[in-house]
Amino acid sequence: MSLTLDGTASARIAAPVRGVAWLVDLEFASGTVYYTTWPQTIVAGGNTYLGYGDVVDVSPVAESEDAAGDKLTLGFTIVNQAMLAATIGNVDNYRGRRARLWLQLVDDTFQPAGAPVKRWAGFMDRVSVERKPSPPEGGPSGGRIKLECSRAGMARARNTSSLRLTHTQQQQRYAGDRGLEYVQTLIEQPQQWLSVRFQQQ
Repeated sequence: MSLTLDGTASARIAAPVRGVAWLVDLEFASGTVYYTTWPQTIVAGGNTYLGYGDVVDVSPVAESEDAAGDKLTLGFTIVNQAMLAATIGNVDNYRGRRARLWLQLVDDTFQPAGAPVKRWAGFMDRVSVERKPSPPEGGPSGGRIKLECSRAGMARARNTSSLRLTHTQQQQRYAGDRGLEYVQTLIEQPQQWLSVRFQQQ
């Protein structure tokens, strides 16, 4: 996915002072919520993204040209009662529902610079809660909500990645290529590469 910025965002990239924030759209059955990794609220694209530290982290956004299924994990503070209620309850409220990630440049007055750019789109999958107990020397406990998301088209990607596993499939795509002709036989009837007699010589 290429990164295309408008004029304002391109100018901010070249400026000596600039910032960047992730904007997160999550379409729960109970309604769409908007969060940002920026420490204050951002209004962008007609939506208000809450930035009170609710989004703890965003895993690295992977982009590849192969059929690998890129995933994403969003971390939310465990004190976010709304997110906790939305994800700990009925899985139908979030599983299989859309999630989007936008890249937003921020200027030296902490305001959005240019339009946000979509960098990732997929679906919410699994939720887990990590709890961090208080340290022995004292202090507050902690934790976070981990929301795993899968890229849109994962099912097709898995199908594509398995197309070249049999001789028949290989012939359908590359007629005449005999590279996988004996794969099924090797799997179903494994043979020793070296005989016992040969190994004893």
